Amino acid sequence: MINSDVRLEALSALCNTQVTSCQAQGSGSGLQLVSARPMSVFGFVSAAMGHSGADGNGLVIDEEEFFDKAYDFDFSGVKDCCTYFRGGEVYQRPCGWLRFALKVWDKYPDGNAWLGNRGHCTTKYSKHGEWPVSYHGTSDDGARAIIVTNYKPGPGQKYGRGVYSTPKLEYAADYAETFQSKSTGKTYLVVMQNRVNPVYRQKHNGDTYWLLPVPDDMSAYEEQKLVEKAIRPYGVLIKPL
Repeated sequence: MINSDVRLEALSALCNTQVTSCQAQGSGSGLQLVSARPMSVFGFVSAAMGHSGADGNGLVIDEEEFFDKAYDFDFSGVKDCCTYFRGGEVYQRPCGWLRFALKVWDKYPDGNAWLGNRGHCTTKYSKHGEWPVSYHGTSDDGARAIIVTNYKPGPGQKYGRGVYSTPKLEYAADYAETFQSKSTGKTYLVVMQNRVNPVYRQKHNGDTYWLLPVPDDMSAYEEQKLVEKAIRPYGVLIKPL
């Protein structure tokens, strides 16, 4: 499946800084160990992101707290022959990719309904409160922003200011980061897999782009709280080139 080194290399590409783990380093590494926080799987990364810029040492995570390996899935050889649904909308499964899951269960104060039923679902009548799936490619400052603020909205975007993602993986892949693994020698694309709250979402360009609008006059705190209620990453996808 996905070895620990590749997981950490993918996170390093997303964070634009070295990410390692206490399991890989052991004690006495001299790197900043970041503790988990209940609000978001990325909360503990964002809390310490400033340290990497200040001292150049990077970040250390606890893999047991960050990853949910029971829900990893190898889609690399999968070809779907039926339609899947999440949140009552078509779910384009990431066929051809490897997914490692993030530990998001019980991480948000409003519970776990947004994740729906754990397992396969080919009916559009999904669990009440489940959110549909979107993808987000990363580029330039966007890669860092995903981790720092759990998706930070940017100005001057085509359909207005806010957070953009897409239900169509091929579009997200066009903006994907790449990294070369020292472990496998392969070069990979890396994309975030999310759930999007339909209450806050706007659809654009024939359902190609999903926008979560964020007003210009919001404070940074209000912005963060809105985004946490509107889009939540729960998996990282990688695909060898």
